[in-house]
Amino acid sequence: MSNINLKNLNIASIVTVRALSTRLEKKCFQKLYKQTSMLEIVIDRAKKVGHKVIVATTNNSSDDKIEEIAKKNSVDIFRGSILNKIHRWYSCQKEFDLDYMILIDADDPSFCFSLAHRALNSIVKYKKEITIGSKNLLPGLITNCFSSKGMYKLYKTAQNERIDTDVIDEFIKAADLDYFVIEPKNLHEHICNIRLTVDYEVDIKFYKALFKKISYLEESSKMISVIKKENLEKINWFKNQEYVNNQIKFNKKVVFNDK
Repeated sequence: MSNINLKNLNIASIVTVRALSTRLEKKCFQKLYKQTSMLEIVIDRAKKVGHKVIVATTNNSSDDKIEEIAKKNSVDIFRGSILNKIHRWYSCQKEFDLDYMILIDADDPSFCFSLAHRALNSIVKYKKEITIGSKNLLPGLITNCFSSKGMYKLYKTAQNERIDTDVIDEFIKAADLDYFVIEPKNLHEHICNIRLTVDYEVDIKFYKALFKKISYLEESSKMISVIKKENLEKINWFKNQEYVNNQIKFNKKVVFNDK
């Protein structure tokens, strides 16, 4: 797809992060390459998307260090709801008057910036409200891109700051958004037995091993190639079913607004 003219649009990459993560506390501060933390790696990769970078964290004092890291790395900071990251995103979108938001999870240190480009071009070209990854796409390469209208519709499903929106799948379904699906374009983007999200100690071990073999600023497809060549997936893949089961359990407990 040829690039769409985005010149007159206010766009930002939103890095979502908090220190008190539910499965692996303070994982964003873990050093994955020498003295470089996971959060710093994600910020550096977010910069390669080519738009403003905003670190969206919470008002809790436990996240003061996250604000320090954002400022040290010369990116914007937004602080909002502790439990409800949808509320945080919407408030961030309003504060910065954004037309489009590329969401990046801070626990995806190999997220694909070229896929982020494709998602952004697609959502603008086809006038959609959200981009979602195909079921054929390897998890951890991309999350979602939202238009301002799409973010508002998502926010309407979870306006109460006390709602836990750690997993947003059910909220996206409830919002009934007009979407564009991002499909894999090459073999390395296609779903396989590789685990790219950081939730457990073995995921930290996996990335430390990976970043000894390849720069953390390389394209994700090249990282996948190295993972397969060096059989690094054996380090943490065994944890994936536990992760999936936890996601399913969370979705069963989802509460919308004041229900």
